[in-house]
Amino acid sequence: MGIKIITDSCSDLPQEIVETYNIGVVPLEIRFGNKTFLDGIELANEEFYHMMREHEKLPQTSSPSPQQFIREFENTQDDVLVITISSGLSGTYNSALIAKEIYGKTDKHKKIHIIDSLSASVGEGLQVLKAAEMAFKGMCIDELAKQLRACAKKAQVFFLLDTLENIIKGGRIGKAKGQIATLLSIRLIMKSDGNGMVTLAEKIRGSNRAFKRLVEIIGENAANIEDRILAIAHANCYAKALEYKALVEEKYNFKHIIISTIGASIGTYSGEGGILVAYI
Repeated sequence: MGIKIITDSCSDLPQEIVETYNIGVVPLEIRFGNKTFLDGIELANEEFYHMMREHEKLPQTSSPSPQQFIREFENTQDDVLVITISSGLSGTYNSALIAKEIYGKTDKHKKIHIIDSLSASVGEGLQVLKAAEMAFKGMCIDELAKQLRACAKKAQVFFLLDTLENIIKGGRIGKAKGQIATLLSIRLIMKSDGNGMVTLAEKIRGSNRAFKRLVEIIGENAANIEDRILAIAHANCYAKALEYKALVEEKYNFKHIIISTIGASIGTYSGEGGILVAYI
């Protein structure tokens, strides 16, 4: 029996990786007013950012239902390993746990492991890729789940916000403070805190300084770089992602660098123009 890897649409993996490893992707829902879309299926990334610019209010996101995960379980004869967005950021992990409990009452032979990535976007996506590669090499599912749980605690994610508009609208920062920071050209670098939440890493004045600082942070926090994969996700700013990749390659020798797009689920909170980097 093989292993089926399943994740959610917050993982922001490039489509070619999803197809290469036949990874199941369960979409979150994105709501603009009274219209609801399945992330990545009924709403392409480019269309999402266009719609977000046109709407005064932020879209709302909803976790997948347990039934959506159950359908993925039913579509494979293999054991299943699910990796979700951090339980501290979404209810998706809990939905997957409920799905496992329900499905286990009818199929007691299939092993199912649910992993909380403690991360999001390509921070989650890199863990999915690692799981897919290890499963392809024949690792048993119990050992795979053990390694993935340890991996989740080691993942490093840093995120440079280009605009504070969305976190102001979302109530994550006060409107007055946000407006002052915007006037002063303050840029925020956020990071994962190791426990599944996002925290402020640094405040930097000026876009260029913040951009270069995001490059420096990689070297300060990543050991054995030549053995690591770096993932760069951009919020509808591919040229900026390419520029960042070039700066990284001038200073560091990563094993491989992946570029992807921040999808609707994470882009709702990040806003357009942001850059997220992750490595494990």
